[in-house]
Amino acid sequence: MDVLTPDRILTIAGFLGVLVLVWAVIRHKRAPLAARLATGRKLELTETLNLGGDSRALLLKAEGQTVLVVMGRRSGTALTLLAQNEGATA
Repeated sequence: MDVLTPDRILTIAGFLGVLVLVWAVIRHKRAPLAARLATGRKLELTETLNLGGDSRALLLKAEGQTVLVVMGRRSGTALTLLAQNEGATA
């Protein structure tokens, strides 16, 4: 019983060729695809900061509001709605 017959080698090579072709197309069109996928999102992770130990802070934008989330394994989770600055430019 032959494990590597010519038809199996061609099938594997064809499959790998299709994978490489799909990878190349995705790499080439990465920016338009990312922009299309990002539209309509209501929740966006702006920044994360490790506070030490097992705690960290997350800055989220949810429907135009900025929310600070502080999470820790032992301390639980705290949410704070941050005020919008009128004079600040984004």
